[in-house]
Amino acid sequence: LTATAQIISRRLSDYNSTQPYFEWANLKYDVNEQLYLRAGRFVAPTFLVSESRMVGYAQPAVRPVAEVYLLSPISYMNGFDTGYKFLWGDSLVKLRAGFGSLNQEINQVNGTLDFTFDIKSFDATFEKGGSKFRIGYQNFKMDVKNDALELYDVAMDMLEANGVANAALIHDRMQRLDVPTDFISIGYMYDEGGLFVQTEYARREFDSDFAQSLDGVYFLGGYHFGNVSPYFSVSKLIHRNQAKFPDLDTSSIDPGLGGLVSAVNAGSEFLIERDAVGAGVRWDISGGYALKAQWDYVMKPKNTAAEFVNYTPEFFAQTRDINIISVALDFIF
Repeated sequence: LTATAQIISRRLSDYNSTQPYFEWANLKYDVNEQLYLRAGRFVAPTFLVSESRMVGYAQPAVRPVAEVYLLSPISYMNGFDTGYKFLWGDSLVKLRAGFGSLNQEINQVNGTLDFTFDIKSFDATFEKGGSKFRIGYQNFKMDVKNDALELYDVAMDMLEANGVANAALIHDRMQRLDVPTDFISIGYMYDEGGLFVQTEYARREFDSDFAQSLDGVYFLGGYHFGNVSPYFSVSKLIHRNQAKFPDLDTSSIDPGLGGLVSAVNAGSEFLIERDAVGAGVRWDISGGYALKAQWDYVMKPKNTAAEFVNYTPEFFAQTRDINIISVALDFIF
């Protein structure tokens, strides 16, 4: 029986908080060399490098590629999982399945949103030599609550009761309670003989227009020249089936409620897309230190925040090309 804990401190979406929290806190029992059972809190197995995504030293780049790794709202889950591994010819196969939940508050400019996720997950990994292929699937039910959204529902109910055209249609498309969601990811990495490659595709599909359904894909490649490893990346975030609501007359209700309805509906119609390229270099210093420098060039279309936060109206409305320079010192001990 083993116990694992990992405490993380990072700047979260409320722009100020760096309060530490447990990303891992679980007990794991190895039934035998092939099978394990685990209960508690563990990282949701969403992506190719989910288990090490918070350990910068384990990543070739400064950070996992945002155009894919920003897609999932779930970082960890509280629950149970089991894993089984076996040899298939000269390949190692790892299977894992689990279920759990996550309750969290996300502070945004327009208020605090209370999220609840009930999660079921399955993933399979195939490893051979320097190659690793992974496919994962998650199904979860999502609830989103806050005071403004409660008022939104009241206002939409009033519009429906008043017989306003399109009110029932829009309200049905804007469900935010018990929303079924599918998340699929496919990834491959190779690291052998100097060359290293990492590529991944992910898709999230919400059965509601309240949240946007998105695809993300990236390719990252580089080469180890001794303890210096230059690399580059290309990535894309794609908005599928962008919501477009028919006209809705809110004149029959209080103007304040009408404004709230218009604002919430407009938020769900926002486009979320961007393209990016990047390049960087990692220098592995002796003693478990890695110094990294990275440049990212993000191309943002007009009329979207493109997953940037704390943006201005001008930034949202305009096409922007954004340069991001990062320097990081990662270490292990």
